[in-house]
Amino acid sequence: MMKKLMKCTVSAAILATMIQATTTFASPIDSPVTQSQLDTTKGQIDDFEIKIQQLDDRIIVAMEKSQKLSDDIKRQHEKIVETEAQIEKAKQALDTHQEVYAERLRSIQLEGNSSIATYAELLLSSDNISEFLTRFTAISQIIESDRDLLNGLNEKERVLKEVEKKLQNEYNQLKKSQNELAVEQKKIEADKKEVEKELAKAKNTLKKQQDQLAQQEAQRRAQQEAQRRAQQAQLAQQRAQQAEQETRQQSLVTKASKSTPSVQAATITNSGEANKVIATAKQYLGVPYVWGGTTPSGFDCSGFTQYVFRSVGINLPRVSRDQQNVGTRISLNEVQPGDLVFRGNPAYHVGIYIGGGQYIHAPQTGDVVKISAYNPSKFTTATRVLY
Repeated sequence: MMKKLMKCTVSAAILATMIQATTTFASPIDSPVTQSQLDTTKGQIDDFEIKIQQLDDRIIVAMEKSQKLSDDIKRQHEKIVETEAQIEKAKQALDTHQEVYAERLRSIQLEGNSSIATYAELLLSSDNISEFLTRFTAISQIIESDRDLLNGLNEKERVLKEVEKKLQNEYNQLKKSQNELAVEQKKIEADKKEVEKELAKAKNTLKKQQDQLAQQEAQRRAQQEAQRRAQQAQLAQQRAQQAEQETRQQSLVTKASKSTPSVQAATITNSGEANKVIATAKQYLGVPYVWGGTTPSGFDCSGFTQYVFRSVGINLPRVSRDQQNVGTRISLNEVQPGDLVFRGNPAYHVGIYIGGGQYIHAPQTGDVVKISAYNPSKFTTATRVLY
């Protein structure tokens, strides 16, 4: 009996010494991080990522505009070249007819020219006044026709030059718009780099906060463990005083365990086309984000959804703001696997809801196709194109 009592007392003393050592060597954390601070930083990261998605969308739209302007400039240049060729052809026709007309005038004005049967000779060789008048009328008609033709050629050349001037002005305006668009795109890209810097800082801050919070949690658990051991030591001392009861109760003492309840998200099992869309989308996890990307070598957000939905025979428009108007608009809280979810109105980002509170998307530059948590409050609209 006394041996058992001494054994329990010594054990309690050793345990108390261990607890004291643990408390002594635990390093306190200055300015502890709170969950509220962590949530604030996460909110800042979400905001920065949204800004990047918006800027990516503006760059994609600018690229589409730039391509259209390039095509318009090419067509306008071809029209100018064609018009210049017509002007040159009209000039040549005018010059040729002016030479013919001048030669006829010289033939009329010059007498004694035996090599050319001039209009004057033709008139003077008339046998009578009736023949003279007939020839005079015919010659007058020829001369009048020449003048009309010359005037017509001059008018055609003038009109063509006006057309060329108008085409050139339109061409210059297209080039100006293209240059302005290029400047705007550079500005967007510069703004995006600044936002990316801020995003990197926020992520670094979040990492530090998470590490500090983990350290705080470790210390909290250590303190709880120390308190638990102290309670066990106190209980051991009480049992040492009641040796007979200690033997029976020792088997009843168990370590307190805490577990975090696991919430099993209900998975909506969809079949047919939705499953095919989701399976196809998951094949491209890890594909890098690329501005204007529409193939597995690189996707932007709308290029990804367009490519995936094409696997089930659905041709979506190219950009997210146009995809937003396809299908049936549904509540953000009633989305099912295969539905499209959008941010912004008009949309600047789009992804595919895959069920279980998750969606798959191509987020922004520097990132890859991935699965993210779906929070309805972070989205603006949803549409259903699979029925």
